[in-house]
Amino acid sequence: MPYSMTGVGRTTGAIKDPPIKFDVEIKSYNHRFLEISIRCPNTLLPFENEIRRSIQMKVSRGHIIVVIQQDRDIFPTTIDVDKPLLAAYLRLADELKKNYNVSGDIDVNTLLAIPGLIKFSQTQKESKNLYNAFKPILEKALDAFIQMKKREGENIARDIKKSIDRVERNIRIVDELIPKRNEHYKDHLLSILKDYTKNFDEDRFYQEVLYLAERTDVTEECKRLNSHVLLFKESLKDEDHPGRQLNFLLQEMQREANTLSVKANYLDISKAVVQIKEEIEKIREQVQNLE
Repeated sequence: MPYSMTGVGRTTGAIKDPPIKFDVEIKSYNHRFLEISIRCPNTLLPFENEIRRSIQMKVSRGHIIVVIQQDRDIFPTTIDVDKPLLAAYLRLADELKKNYNVSGDIDVNTLLAIPGLIKFSQTQKESKNLYNAFKPILEKALDAFIQMKKREGENIARDIKKSIDRVERNIRIVDELIPKRNEHYKDHLLSILKDYTKNFDEDRFYQEVLYLAERTDVTEECKRLNSHVLLFKESLKDEDHPGRQLNFLLQEMQREANTLSVKANYLDISKAVVQIKEEIEKIREQVQNLE
C-alpha cells in the first residue's frame, strides 16, 4: 500500500540526565526527490547526520522538515579559550596603540565580550549519552509521521482505484462499440453509394470498408491500455513507494488514450475516450501526492 508524500508527526518527551524536555515535529511536502531540513539545538548538531539517516531509512521522497526544541539549555562541562583568536585581538590592540597613538587598556570584561572567544562544550561521551537518551523521542515522532503518511496514502489509493475502475469500464465500452461503429460506417457508405452511383461495384466497396476499418481499428490500443491498467493496479497494491512507476504508466496510458481519440470516428466511442482521459488526469493529480 503506498504512502502519501505529505504528513506530520509530533511528540514530546523528557530525558532524566540532564533533565530536559524535547519537542519534536516532523512534516513533509511534495518533492521530486528526498530533501531533509533539520533545525535542532546546538547540543544535537553533532548528530544531525544520524537524524538524517533515521529518516532516509523510512522515507524515499518528499521535502522533510524536522524541528527539535528543548525547554532549557545544558550547562557546559568544558570551557575553553580560543587562544589564536585572543592572540590576534591582543596583537591588533598593540598595533593600534603604536601606529595610531591610541590610549587605553584591555581588561577581562572587554575580552569576555569578544564573540567566540570563550567556547562552551560537552565531552564527546556526554554528547553521545544525551543523543542516545533523546533518540527514542525522535523515533516516536518518526513513527507518528509515518503512520499519518500511511493513512493518507490509503485514502489516496482508494480514490485512485475508483478512477481506474472507471477507466476499465470505459475501455470495455470502446471494445463493445467497435463492431457497431464498423457496421454503422458500412451501412452509411452503402446507402450513399447506392443513391449516387449507377455502376456500383460491391466488391470494391467492401475492400474500401475493410481498409477504413483497419485504419481506424483500436483493438491493439485497447489491449495495451488494459495491460497498463493491470500493471498500474498491481503496483498500487504491492509497492510501498510506487510514485515514479505510476507516473510512467500514466504517461503510457495517456499516449494510448490520445491514439484512441484520433482513431475513434464515432460519437459514442469519442465520449468513452473523453471519460478515460478525464480519469487519467484525475489519477495523475492524485499520484503526485504519493511516494
